[in-house]
Amino acid sequence: MNNTEQLKVNKKYPGPVAAGVFFSLTTILLVYGGNLLAFNNNYLNSGLGEVFFVLLPVLVFLIAGKYNLKDTLKLRKTRPIHYLIIVFLMLFGMPVVGVLNAVVLVIIRLIFGRNLPVPEIIIPDVPTLFIAILVIGVSAAVCEETLFRGMISKGYEKLGVVGSLALTSILFGILHRDIQKFVSTILLGALIGFIVYRTKSIYAGMAAHFTNNTVAVLLTYAAAKMTEKMKDLGVEQVENFDFSNIPTASLVIVIVFYGILFLGFLAGFIGLFYAFYKSTEKNFITASHLTQLLNNSAEDEMEQGEVSDERKKFGLAALISVLPGIILIILTFAGQILELMEVKSGLVYTFLRTFGLS
Repeated sequence: MNNTEQLKVNKKYPGPVAAGVFFSLTTILLVYGGNLLAFNNNYLNSGLGEVFFVLLPVLVFLIAGKYNLKDTLKLRKTRPIHYLIIVFLMLFGMPVVGVLNAVVLVIIRLIFGRNLPVPEIIIPDVPTLFIAILVIGVSAAVCEETLFRGMISKGYEKLGVVGSLALTSILFGILHRDIQKFVSTILLGALIGFIVYRTKSIYAGMAAHFTNNTVAVLLTYAAAKMTEKMKDLGVEQVENFDFSNIPTASLVIVIVFYGILFLGFLAGFIGLFYAFYKSTEKNFITASHLTQLLNNSAEDEMEQGEVSDERKKFGLAALISVLPGIILIILTFAGQILELMEVKSGLVYTFLRTFGLS
């Protein structure tokens, strides 16, 4: 009886309208909120932006609205072995996603004849490296996972597992507002979403997100140091490498070598993915008779209208709530396309520039 009473305590969860509103709100804050953070330190601006624009609004809303924090944010522990598998899963998955991202870059270059410059992360020394890991690794992982795999994922739960995971991943990918990387970011979001779904723990998603971002920071730092060493040796960096100067045989050897390397990473990723899938099967074992009775009781109460009406339907209001954010991102992508086309005049360019999107 005590278990049944406990089940009835705080079954209030955010719905699709709340998920859409927070996606749109976060998009607007990230696009225009930078003007509120006028610090000279980019890492400080980025870290505070994650906390104030992504994390805090969600926490304030959930706490003030007396929503069920534990279930909404999936604040559950998972087995230590899962964290170990997740770390290696992300390490083996990054080269695979990187190749797919390279394909997108090639396609963009074939269409527009150029690529947009990649925002440079400046990491001159070890102290800055630790700050970068704290901001890009820790802060982004905690704040963005709370929003997407917590608030938004729960809000779109009405769409089912596949629908919620797909929509959340797409929104996660486009929120980063980079037309050259949105495909790889969507895939990253889908992988992290699947990890959270299988473990039922947002901490697992944070671990995956942290691993991905931190490895990227470390690679950036290592590449910068290597470039410095090359300059010290008198080797100039070549921006546009001319493959036509390489003998065909050498080029074939290079392609085969990296092809084999890619297949190795892909095989490792598939193996680790399977191991992770099998290790999380216990989370989906048929519930006991008592648990089923409790779940049925909760479902009956939902039918009787004891759960917020917001979660009962996914209709026009849910669509309208997410549209402002999507439209703003589409306009941002339009500005990037104009930049790829080197267009710096015209009605569209003026419109986008007026709103700070070009």
